[in-house]
Amino acid sequence: MKIKRLLALVLSLVMLFSAVAPVAFAAAKNSQYPIIYVTGSRHKIYADKNNPSESNRVWKIGVDVGATVKEALAPCLKELAAGIITDDYDKYCDELVNHIVPLFEKVVLDNNGEASNGSGIEKESAKITYPKKANNYALMDYNFYYDWRLSPMVVCHQLKDHIDAVKERTGKDKVVIVARCMGANITSAYFTEYYDHAIANVDSIMMYEPSNLGLDVLGAIYSGQLKMDDDRVDEFLDYFIKNGDLLEDEATGEFVGAFVSILNEMKALGITTELINKLLEKVKDNLIPRLLLGTFGTFPSFWSMVGEDYYEEARAFVFNGREEEYKGLIEKNDDYYYNVTVGLPERMKKLEEDGVEIGVLVKYNIPSYPFYEDANQQTDMVSDVYHVSFYATSAPYGETLSEEYINGLADKKYLSPDKMIDASTCLFPDKTWFVRNISHDPFPPSIDELIYEFFNQNGQLTVFDNEKFPQYMDYDSATDTLTPITEPEAEKPARGTISYTFSVIIRFFKAFINLIAGLINK
Repeated sequence: MKIKRLLALVLSLVMLFSAVAPVAFAAAKNSQYPIIYVTGSRHKIYADKNNPSESNRVWKIGVDVGATVKEALAPCLKELAAGIITDDYDKYCDELVNHIVPLFEKVVLDNNGEASNGSGIEKESAKITYPKKANNYALMDYNFYYDWRLSPMVVCHQLKDHIDAVKERTGKDKVVIVARCMGANITSAYFTEYYDHAIANVDSIMMYEPSNLGLDVLGAIYSGQLKMDDDRVDEFLDYFIKNGDLLEDEATGEFVGAFVSILNEMKALGITTELINKLLEKVKDNLIPRLLLGTFGTFPSFWSMVGEDYYEEARAFVFNGREEEYKGLIEKNDDYYYNVTVGLPERMKKLEEDGVEIGVLVKYNIPSYPFYEDANQQTDMVSDVYHVSFYATSAPYGETLSEEYINGLADKKYLSPDKMIDASTCLFPDKTWFVRNISHDPFPPSIDELIYEFFNQNGQLTVFDNEKFPQYMDYDSATDTLTPITEPEAEKPARGTISYTFSVIIRFFKAFINLIAGLINK
């Protein structure tokens, strides 16, 4: 009797496993080669890398930021008011610098762009971890951890060693690489410095939101080209109040967003942005270089994300009169810029011609930070589509490409169904995917699946090979799904028209009524 029960139990387990196994294994993709994930600026930085305790972690900036802001508010406002009266803002700049720079004292690099104070990533993090199944490769199995403050020209040597170690561990003759954001800069430095090694050891690379041609928002900051526009502020607040948890209460958030929009429509918001722009113009030469050289401006890695449209001007702006003092840092920045950034597209094409498969993954339809002149372009909030896609043509945020442009296309197969983007101008038009309505930071499982498909394809995967992953997809955060885009978004009234003004007024009164109703119910 007991044997029969045991057999029944075993049979039941076998049947259950048979039913579940296809689902389980469908989620666990097998890659032909081990995957090395070269991340962006994600790793924990410690004041003492040999003592990686949470209390010693400095990338949290190491102090109570809220308390610092509260402490700085009164003296800064006092000096700002004095500056407005006297038209002398030096003391105001001094107050800001004296309160902000100390927040970064344990993470900032020295004048040579080196971590001379013992800070860095935990040594154990840099070691290769070994998954239990050596042939069932996943994205996080062979993460490449590095001190993301340092020059990519320094880190790329470590990446080469990491590739060799992973190959030795797995017994495979090649690896594949996911290069995300700053990780693309590290990877680009690697195949620039070790081209023959890359050809021999790397099967394929997925450039995921790559910053190796530069980011406009960073270039604008480093070159002092800051400018606020009322329409951009309106767009930014409207989007992030609705979708970005800027305000916890939904009714309050909708009211604030509607209020900003109606101020903008009444041209009142422009008065505020104009005052801010006048202030920026007066303080930028004194303030921005000092802030940068006390914070992120000492990171060669961040300089590697300042592209050709900004680098020369940014270099002159930040180091003006201090070139000898920061000679070592400048040399590191120049090394990357002139040897990697300049001429990068040509080297990437050659890499492809020599057998390395290359894919590019881009996010779009999120408004950018509204404090630089080109903030109206298509972005994922951080990365501008033009550079991260290697030169796609896109309409400004909230708009579509003109009918004249679309009608002039000889082949519309690369045109997005929402008419926002034309991928025909990309460096790799057949191998560049675009995901709409997702911001820079999330790396959801649905995108993992696309990356696995790219690596597991027998030969180069293109945007025409898999109906599930066409060139243009929409992201649904509620279900974590990618859906092919098949038609344009619902057309919105254009700014400046009577219908737009009317829609803003209606939205404002609806938000006001909902806010009052919520307060009454409380």
